[in-house]
Amino acid sequence: MSEHGKKFVKGAIILSIGGIIAKILSAFFRIPLTHLIGDTGLGYYQIPYPIYTMMTSISYVGIPSTISKIISGKLVHKKYYEAHKVFQYTLLLLFMVSGIVTLFMFFGADWLIESQNWFPEVKYSIWGLALSPIFIGIMGVFRGYFQGMQEMFPTATSQIAESFSRTIIGLGAAYIIMKLGYGVAIAAGGAAFGGVAGGVAGTIVLVWTYLKKRKDILKKVKESKNTNTNITFFNVSKNIIKITFPISIGASVLSVMNGVDSALVVKRLIYGGRSNAADLVGQMGKASTFISIPLALAMALVVGLVPATAEAVEKKDKQELKDKIELGTRFALLLGLPSAAGLCVLAQPAMSLIYGKYDAGAEVLSIMSISLVFIILGQTLTGILQGMGHLYIPVVNLVIAAIGKGIINYMLVPGPLGINGAAIGTIVGYGIFAVLNYLAVRKYGEFKLNFTHVILKPTISALIMTGVTFGFYRLLSSFTGNSISTLASILVGVIVYVSMLIMTGAISEEDFSMLPQGNKILSILKKFNIFSS
Repeated sequence: MSEHGKKFVKGAIILSIGGIIAKILSAFFRIPLTHLIGDTGLGYYQIPYPIYTMMTSISYVGIPSTISKIISGKLVHKKYYEAHKVFQYTLLLLFMVSGIVTLFMFFGADWLIESQNWFPEVKYSIWGLALSPIFIGIMGVFRGYFQGMQEMFPTATSQIAESFSRTIIGLGAAYIIMKLGYGVAIAAGGAAFGGVAGGVAGTIVLVWTYLKKRKDILKKVKESKNTNTNITFFNVSKNIIKITFPISIGASVLSVMNGVDSALVVKRLIYGGRSNAADLVGQMGKASTFISIPLALAMALVVGLVPATAEAVEKKDKQELKDKIELGTRFALLLGLPSAAGLCVLAQPAMSLIYGKYDAGAEVLSIMSISLVFIILGQTLTGILQGMGHLYIPVVNLVIAAIGKGIINYMLVPGPLGINGAAIGTIVGYGIFAVLNYLAVRKYGEFKLNFTHVILKPTISALIMTGVTFGFYRLLSSFTGNSISTLASILVGVIVYVSMLIMTGAISEEDFSMLPQGNKILSILKKFNIFSS
């Protein structure tokens, strides 16, 4: 594999580690929060999040991807001055846009609740989130700037700082509010305010990192400054908006799909005669916590693929482009298949392990987990298409997928399936999205998938892992408690899956060499004759 490919993989791994730590902290946040405010309070906390994430997707997803794409293209030609001006003007633009979103959340909360037919108690969660967009916007610009330079560590560290602060402040606020007797609705708003604290912490980390590098950055900027360059705030803003809109929509597929749930599920549950609609939405929120952890890895692939693919396109290197497409697709399936299979068969044990007596929602998790393969693959292919410059294709595909999910939700949620109908809609929606994106990549990237290596071998490995994991859990759980049985089964599943990947040839020595400390891991494996010396 080329050095560019190895650099991409290592960058993705750095982001993956940061993303996993952030998601674990996020999962830890929801566990005690559920014990503090129950499923009803968690429902109040969860309900506005899909709309909120859609409104902030430009800052959180679109801007980093857009800036990284533009910056990487500038740096290939050593245009450091232009790259830095893009960064500065975009920072100003995002501060203005984020301020408008914040004002809307403060003063438009009642309208939003009425238009979406939400519970009035949701207002406190909306207010708690209202200041977050400003800091998310600032973080998005800095992250995109660093990612465009192929520096992933600042994004990873800021994600950890953001999640840690959100967890501490959010839980602390919810705990104090409950102790003072103000009720679960206001406590949910206090928990939501943790997002503001997280945004402040993440912003501090990124600004501090930039200040450390500022001297070297400005030196390159000064050396490359061209007085004939016509780069203005208006021109940059127009270009950023033109690129960001499709990237934001395409890359924030999770937010859009959750937005379909937010718009339809509560209404259809009430229409179906279910008085516990808030509880059921809270259960779906708990299931989403488990889904989000492997998705952190997927987003690391997407973030790395956009500038990496854009760089290959800029250099007109077709072979490098095809290598990165296959690498991204293969890693997506290597991650998505075992994650989906493991969560599907261990849904109830995992829910009981994390949430204890508040373990309702395992059935929703078991069904939703199947969608993980399509979510991860679809988002990865979105990053590839965006890097190739086909920005609107994922948007069109997402609209089609969202319509498909909406139809399934509308038909199934009021019936006997209830909230499980929404989970089935999730599978259908993401399945449509992944298939349409793959067809587009195959067409425009002149890419033909190696079925045996990319799909068949990981699938066989995941199926064997699933059988062994489930059998081991059933056997061990008859002798010991759920916690030990679940954790031991996950460990056994990981060992079996990696072993099967090696045995089937789905991963090779070269794959290990791309990992941090990969050569040391490889030397250990060779001592056990797992790879030939």
